[in-house]
Amino acid sequence: MGTLYFISGGVRSGKSSFAENWAIKQKKKRRSLIYLACGVNTDPEMKQRIIKHQQDRKESGGEWMTIECPESIENIIALIPRQSVVLLDCLTTLLTNEIYVNGNQTEQEIEDKIYQSILHLQNRVDVLLLVSNELVYDLPMDSSTLLFQKHLGSLHRRLVCNASVAIEMTSGIPVVKKVTSSEGVGIPCC
Repeated sequence: MGTLYFISGGVRSGKSSFAENWAIKQKKKRRSLIYLACGVNTDPEMKQRIIKHQQDRKESGGEWMTIECPESIENIIALIPRQSVVLLDCLTTLLTNEIYVNGNQTEQEIEDKIYQSILHLQNRVDVLLLVSNELVYDLPMDSSTLLFQKHLGSLHRRLVCNASVAIEMTSGIPVVKKVTSSEGVGIPCC
């Protein structure tokens, strides 16, 4: 079973660039560096965010193989070489896409499918870094947003239980929330 690192934070907190840098540091000569891109170009802002992420990876010095997987990650797991370092960005977007595409399934079924797929992926690779958003709790929300928060929060709790390290990015600063083994030694600062 590969080592799981969980990185969460608010929008534009620096979590993706932190995770990209950390993934590069985890890579050894024989490992592939895989980026599972869950974003979908739905509007001008998202298009710009995708372009920025692509440019950041290009300039990172890592040799990234990008696999577009906006949903159904279970279908691409067999394509990922063993002994890889994999960065999935981001769990929030993946859950959103799955709910949108799989309207015939309940949110709980979708949550369970994502969770099982991530465990299967973790079993296949050496290192798995998961990026996800922390959602704002203080704003008034409708029932569908509250239901989404419930399932994202549940996914977070379930996955952090399996993680060796859990970090919450706050204004570009990694705040370590969990370290369970020596795998957490060497957490980069920023």
